[in-house]
Amino acid sequence: MALPQTQPKRIIDLRKHPRIPLPAGALFSFRRLVVPVRLGEVVEGEGAIVDLSIGGCRLLSDMPLDIGQEYNLILQISFERPPIPVDAAVVRWTDASIYGLKFTSVAPHDESQIRDLLLDIRRSKT
Repeated sequence: MALPQTQPKRIIDLRKHPRIPLPAGALFSFRRLVVPVRLGEVVEGEGAIVDLSIGGCRLLSDMPLDIGQEYNLILQISFERPPIPVDAAVVRWTDASIYGLKFTSVAPHDESQIRDLLLDIRRSKT
């Protein structure tokens, strides 16, 4: 009996905003929005920001983040810029220690800072 041929996986990108790779050294810290339900559950941590868009980011962290869980974030892109708070971001996917987050609540001033940052990064690459 012949096995059916498998087709290569097709990745469909449904993002509204393209993600921009960030320079090495872009860091973040997080805090869970909901109090842990189990004793010893991780509620705070930190890691590196891989890329960023106006609507979300991809993070690298040794601390486990749960899909569907919401977190507060503080993005520290460089020492020349002030940290950018994100009021709420939900984990959409995970692959080992890499996480995709969608921003669900960002203050207008902080969203403006993210937009300015992304414009500056795009300009520096041209």
